[in-house]
Amino acid sequence: MIVMLTGKLLASDESSIVLDVNGVGFQVLVTQEVLRHIPGIGQEMRVYTHFHVRDDAFVLYGFATEDERLLFQQLIGVSGIGPKTALGILSAVTPAEFTRAIHQQQISILTSLPGVGKKTAERLMLELKDKLMDVYAPEPEEDWPIVPGGGLGDAVEALMALGYAAQEAERMVQDAYTRLGDDSDLQALLKLALASSIPQKGDRGWRRNE
Repeated sequence: MIVMLTGKLLASDESSIVLDVNGVGFQVLVTQEVLRHIPGIGQEMRVYTHFHVRDDAFVLYGFATEDERLLFQQLIGVSGIGPKTALGILSAVTPAEFTRAIHQQQISILTSLPGVGKKTAERLMLELKDKLMDVYAPEPEEDWPIVPGGGLGDAVEALMALGYAAQEAERMVQDAYTRLGDDSDLQALLKLALASSIPQKGDRGWRRNE
């Protein structure tokens, strides 16, 4: 089994990279976390990998950390969750955030993830709660970022309705709440969260050495 690759970056696009490992080029479908920390063309990088065998192809999936890889393997073991959906989930939340949502049964967070409806979210909570607690040690609850519930949850869900990912929306509300304090209301939270947000958009096309 191929569990890790280290090589020079040959190319990348919005969902994959190509690594030169000792003269052999490997195309790897990767999470957004990998792409956020991608080096320049020709520079060395490392990805943790899962080698997936299908009837019609052999596919390599790549991850920024061992935790991402382990969670991917747990996800594809759940009925109805394929590699594409699992990769989308890992591109939207961190392993710790996903584990927290499962542990606290935050179905609104789970259903906000790509490819996850209500029935799939319920299946994830049922099948993964005990397994994830064995793999990932939960943080003390007082240190966890805010999750939907009450006014703060309304702010998170409002941002998600505007197109923000669950992870980003939680961070924005957490930052706004820290600055405003307990007296903040929904309107104030949203106003400050949006004012403090700096959208970073741009298409990532294939990059190659000229």
